[in-house]
Amino acid sequence: MTFDQLEMLEMIVQKGSFKAASEALYKSQPSLSVAIKKLEEEFGILLFNRDEYRPKLTDEGRVFFTRAKQTLASFRLLDTTAKELGKKVAEPTLTIVIDPLARYEAIEGIFEECLGQPVPTELTLRSEILGVGMDAVLSGEADFAIAPKLEDHDEIESRLFDRVTMIPVVAKKSVELSDLGDIEYFRRRPQVFVLQNRGREAEGRRAIQPTVSEGQMCFVTDHAMKTKLIKEGFGWGRLALHEIADDLKRGRLLKVKASIAQPVTFDLHFMRCRRKPLGPVARSVWERLQTNAIRK
Repeated sequence: MTFDQLEMLEMIVQKGSFKAASEALYKSQPSLSVAIKKLEEEFGILLFNRDEYRPKLTDEGRVFFTRAKQTLASFRLLDTTAKELGKKVAEPTLTIVIDPLARYEAIEGIFEECLGQPVPTELTLRSEILGVGMDAVLSGEADFAIAPKLEDHDEIESRLFDRVTMIPVVAKKSVELSDLGDIEYFRRRPQVFVLQNRGREAEGRRAIQPTVSEGQMCFVTDHAMKTKLIKEGFGWGRLALHEIADDLKRGRLLKVKASIAQPVTFDLHFMRCRRKPLGPVARSVWERLQTNAIRK
């Protein structure tokens, strides 16, 4: 039994076919079939029922695969740990994907960790919305992400970082106080959304839909543009409470009545891929982010 055989087994189960697994592993389909056959013959068990169109784990195969996953996880953790122990030199680059709604005060310490070194680590910060952060970490494009965690994933290590509340507001100069609870007024005024290029709306992390039935909508691809449009009185929409607290205090923005639109709260997590080794600077940044995270 070899690590490669267990990895092939894992990929066949994940992809649902020998063909898809061979493409993902850049191996020929016959080589996968031979490897699994040898594994079965070594222990005298049948891992897959091949009578159906797609290979299906047998009862023995399910038990074997459960233990195989544990073995693979342990090996990968050991491999990552060994690489981290051997990585004494500060990494030359570090990429972090950050949701535009993350509070600056919570991330400012990472600049010191990266740029305060004798040989500074080149830091790249990418502002992305929705699930881009998690995808970038899994693909290896980014070392870390501060973003919504859209689902649990075995390869993602994460911690709750911040909780963001979006408040529906409108510019005072564009509305009469008596209009704040008038649904017809808000049907006539466009609600502004940040639209991700995947065709999904970022603000509520759900499908695009107007808060007010039959209301007008305006889509922008940039959070700063959304904020500008709302503050200038072009439309209305939800903005992060920590960004507009001063505007609310000074009366430049007014809260929309709850009967028209409710606030939305979502969590930001900071994430890394378990299989990607941490160099000394990355380890320092990871620990700093844990220090900056909110406490439940």
